[in-house]
Amino acid sequence: ETRIERNGTDVRVYMIAVRSHFTPEQIEVNQGDHVTIYVTNIEQTVDESHGLGIDGYDINIQIDPGETKTVAFTANKPGVFPFYCTNFCSALHQEMQGYLLVKPAE
Repeated sequence: ETRIERNGTDVRVYMIAVRSHFTPEQIEVNQGDHVTIYVTNIEQTVDESHGLGIDGYDINIQIDPGETKTVAFTANKPGVFPFYCTNFCSALHQEMQGYLLVKPAE
């Protein structure tokens, strides 16, 4: 089940990756939040790996079918940062993307 949970400045994102799509596609956090993303590749094909790269945060992981990977970071830079699949996965590979919005601290 995909969802975003917040507890103070701790944000947990439960994400799925399946051919040509990440869910959720948009993640909204505040500058200074500690973000943990749990991404699960729900592909049924044994050789359909996906990746998760987040521009501006030096994140690039590979997730094999049926696997869940965890990445944690502090959202210390405000702005809009694209995330995308870093492993070629299908003809619609470039459609597999979303955005991390880090709202500036007040």
